[in-house]
Amino acid sequence: MHHLARSFSFTVLVAAGATAALPRTSRADTATGAQICSLGSADVGQPGTLICKNVATGALTQSIPLGATVAAAGGIGASLIARGDRVLVTNQAGGAVLLKDTDGYLRSPVVLQTDGEGSLSGALSADGAYVLTGTTLRFFPNGQSVASSSAKLLLADGSAAEVTLTEHDAYVSEKNGSLEAFALGRGGRITGRATAVAGISPGVIVGIAGFDDGVVAPIAHLASNPGQAEISVARGFNQIQRVPTKEVAACWTATDDDEACVANPGSMTVSCGRRGPGGFESYTSAAASLVGESVFDLDMWQGLVGFQGVHDGAPVLLTYRRTPGDFLAFVSEFPVGTAKAAGALLLPPLSR
Repeated sequence: MHHLARSFSFTVLVAAGATAALPRTSRADTATGAQICSLGSADVGQPGTLICKNVATGALTQSIPLGATVAAAGGIGASLIARGDRVLVTNQAGGAVLLKDTDGYLRSPVVLQTDGEGSLSGALSADGAYVLTGTTLRFFPNGQSVASSSAKLLLADGSAAEVTLTEHDAYVSEKNGSLEAFALGRGGRITGRATAVAGISPGVIVGIAGFDDGVVAPIAHLASNPGQAEISVARGFNQIQRVPTKEVAACWTATDDDEACVANPGSMTVSCGRRGPGGFESYTSAAASLVGESVFDLDMWQGLVGFQGVHDGAPVLLTYRRTPGDFLAFVSEFPVGTAKAAGALLLPPLSR
């Protein structure tokens, strides 16, 4: 891990016209000057750089060299996660990286040790960080770089895709057909073994997203019909809602308060809805149609929805704004500026 730790020198470029920073958890009518980020690299296995750009202008705001990547876009979700003043970066060989957000600037990297396994996805709670590898879910309490608890995945066959949190459980998707839940105890510790969520239609699950007491889990390709997708909503160890969709390859999802969106690369659309106690209370199958060849991971913040996609063969960052009626309005598209990219993250603007 020493070679990884040594790579964390970084430069920060300040975009002209940056506005005062807003906390990640606040709500506002506008998010002028917000940043959208992705992890760029020359190729899988090569050193990655966390690249952030101004949503409005496309100007580079931060460029942070990191360790070697382990996965390409399309195989994992939530490899870039923010909560409060912390940002967690996975998709790293041999560990994960926790950064501190100070007025929009990412600083003070700490390497979270994963026993030599590459990290794939992460989640943050008030108590600490959760890091998913191909075999194991680990919990790192605040201030610790070594896991205090862990649990093996149900399949542990290398198809793990994403981890997300609810009030009482952690959930993990494994693409080869598993949505599983892990009970959490005092202080965020992982106390339960992996338990399969009942009632989920067999198929390929990539991205998942937690909210207060449930999880949104798109089934990208149903086992009964690989060309068909559906949206599952689960609570505890059981599915509570199944939402049919005509969109193709519902793969990644994100939530913000009572809102959720799903990226559908097969049809190059985004679906959005509002959640209630029993699941979605409204759901617009095609909230926006995207231009390009593919769309991958997404993030939601301050009424914005940010994506990492591919347009004209190159990685791009796309930003949309939510409008009434679960629809999205285009804001901007900018190239990442690298041959490969994975992950999407929205951050507050830089302060002066």
